[in-house]
Amino acid sequence: MSTENIANVRRGIDAWNRGALDDWLAGFAPEAELHTTGRFPDERVYRGRAGVERYWAEIHEAAEEITLSISDLRASGDRVFEAMTGRARGKRSKVPVEEPIWLVTTLRDGLAVRVETHVDRADALEAAGLSE
Repeated sequence: MSTENIANVRRGIDAWNRGALDDWLAGFAPEAELHTTGRFPDERVYRGRAGVERYWAEIHEAAEEITLSISDLRASGDRVFEAMTGRARGKRSKVPVEEPIWLVTTLRDGLAVRVETHVDRADALEAAGLSE
């Protein structure tokens, strides 16, 4: 199952990088939750596919040329730790941005049921039940 979960997460990242909203959303369970766990100033929870789609819209409203480069994916049971570098350009400012991103995705039956953003690698590894 761990290999399948990593493959499913990779598909989602690929869909994000292609700008394929429908393909990205297809990787989420109808009851999915996306938690911005301290990663953003206004911590929020986006519920259901409609909420996840709203998250996509908010990110794409503020930035363009958004890509994610994977540096580490590891599975622990039903959870996948994701370490990536996010790159984008501000839509209004045109200023390029590059920052590390750490996520933990919990999957059930091949679909993401919970995605959590984290402020640092150690925090995300711990949340995934992993360590260095």
